[in-house]
Amino acid sequence: MRTSLVVGRLERVPVSVTLSPGLTMLALITDALSGRARGAPEPWRQLVRSAAGAQDAMVVRSLASPGFSVLPDVVLPGEFTRDLEVPEQVEMLRDLPPDLLLSELEAISGGPPAPHWRGAVDNPRRWLGGYADLLQAAWSAMSPLWRRMLPVMEREVERVAVAAARRCLDVVLDDLHVGCRYQEDVLSFPDVEPETFTIGSRSLVLMPMLAGQNALIARLDGPGAVWIGYPLPGLTAAPAPERQRPDLLRCFMGEARAAILTCLDRPLTMGALGRRVQHAPNMVSYHCDRLESAGLITRVRQGREIYVRRTARAQVLIDLFST
Repeated sequence: MRTSLVVGRLERVPVSVTLSPGLTMLALITDALSGRARGAPEPWRQLVRSAAGAQDAMVVRSLASPGFSVLPDVVLPGEFTRDLEVPEQVEMLRDLPPDLLLSELEAISGGPPAPHWRGAVDNPRRWLGGYADLLQAAWSAMSPLWRRMLPVMEREVERVAVAAARRCLDVVLDDLHVGCRYQEDVLSFPDVEPETFTIGSRSLVLMPMLAGQNALIARLDGPGAVWIGYPLPGLTAAPAPERQRPDLLRCFMGEARAAILTCLDRPLTMGALGRRVQHAPNMVSYHCDRLESAGLITRVRQGREIYVRRTARAQVLIDLFST
């Protein structure tokens, strides 16, 4: 089951990048406390669990109940027209009228609330206060890391801007997340509550998160923009081999795909490529499938061998990110 966003002509879509620490905190809270692991490093999860202390089980259960993915808007840090700091978001949560939470729960359920939201319906003020407490606790634990990572986050902003300027943004969208696919002007990703949306005249906001590689948070029905929170590339990448490899390209493509592209300074057979990048044949084949769909490599059979070549488009990316 997949949710789809029909984008149309990507070059016509206004694209921006917003840094939202509150969205990162939501991803880490659900990863560390709800039992819905998303691949965050264990030290981060332990920090959040330690800071949260005796959290309200009603709040945690509602945020990541199995079989549900839609959250009320009050959980999300605004419309992302500007960067919103966590203390400001916490203050807004404490000041929200409980009726707003109830109306949003009614809108997303289309009828009686799902079982995991019944506690919030019975006591919406307690829910809002409990989530504000969780958000504040997670931020107290993770804010030093967030600040240290800001230069890397800013580099991600530049990466997206360069890709948009070079009309390579489809490559970024195809690799936002392990489950993302961008094919024939449609972005899709796995979802337990799948829907189809059309971007129309709205803008697209991308939000890198300090989160596990399986984390993805999106709002595709906003009035002025659709936004997608995705894991910052390279956070969980394996150490690079001894040979030189462009660091920016590794962050852009991921460790394995950057290795494949940089190895293809001349055509190689699939077997030779696997030996050079030191990955199993099935993994090399998987990454080559993705690179070929993005127009970055070609594969041609010659006799009993399949030769892999990188394209001119791939060379543009290498030149961009190796300087």
